[in-house]
Amino acid sequence: MNTTQSRRIGLYGTGRAATQLVRAIAAGPHILTTAIVFFDEQAGRDIGTLTGGPAVGVTTTTDLEGAIRSGNFDALAYAGLKGEVLHRAIDLCVDAGVDLVHACFVHPRVTLDPALYTRWNTRAAETGARVVGTGMLPGFWLDVLPALLSSALPAPVSIIGESRSDITSWGRGVLADEMGLGTPATPDQPGPVGAVLEESASMVADVLGLTEYETKVEGGFVIAEAATEVIGIEVSPGDRVGFDQAAMVVHDGRERVRIAWRGLPQGSFEGYERSLTVTATGGDGSACTLKITPAPDPYPGTAARIVHAVGAFGSLPGGLHTPVQLGI
Repeated sequence: MNTTQSRRIGLYGTGRAATQLVRAIAAGPHILTTAIVFFDEQAGRDIGTLTGGPAVGVTTTTDLEGAIRSGNFDALAYAGLKGEVLHRAIDLCVDAGVDLVHACFVHPRVTLDPALYTRWNTRAAETGARVVGTGMLPGFWLDVLPALLSSALPAPVSIIGESRSDITSWGRGVLADEMGLGTPATPDQPGPVGAVLEESASMVADVLGLTEYETKVEGGFVIAEAATEVIGIEVSPGDRVGFDQAAMVVHDGRERVRIAWRGLPQGSFEGYERSLTVTATGGDGSACTLKITPAPDPYPGTAARIVHAVGAFGSLPGGLHTPVQLGI
């Protein structure tokens, strides 16, 4: 018997993740009651037709604060960009006692300014608001799944997770505007996913019970050696064409966690294929390895994780949480 509690959801955003969320919410037990958009020209429209689907009977508004304080939804599914708007949404939700799920980060204690983390966590504990990030692409696969595998083996457990993504499915806007694909590489510029991987590695380290560990990040952008075209973006030799980064956790002089992620346009590199491998090794030498081929389009999975999180808070107290604290 399905005992999932139906909750009222507010949605922020109109991009690819939001488009998938409209459909995922409609297919599940929850109810979409509010839709919030950023641009004035998007206000007053049905969020279903605005995101390319059938009308769902929910009219969009640009009034983020008014929507959160209205009491019309129990949880906000945030499908916008990280930064100022996300911070404002978290601030409003923890003050109003509204749960919030986003896909911008996974480990709030690692990624947020300590003073900001403390303020939000303290206020959320007072109001009962739960805030969780399900993680950017590939999310779940490089943090929650490795943490789960670690529970099947005797300590001390070590984790290696490696993902290879085909970035052409991410869309031209993300590749050109957020990753700078097709622009000249800048010496010593950090890669685009190092901070994300560091959060995931730290979260796995926390699950392993490690303390006083050191995190390291290596790698950066992959630079094109030959001219190519990626979904309409012209890439010249010397331009950014992808990324290859890893984050490690070192404890007592030993590498206990390594989370690596490589993203390239699959059609531009002969022999390059999407893949994901996670290996957990126990203290007795036993090992558990999972190998999969990830879905070509990651956005339905992103939406699925957000919708799952809305219904998986369970008895968690108010506060800022990591996704490994959610109910399965």
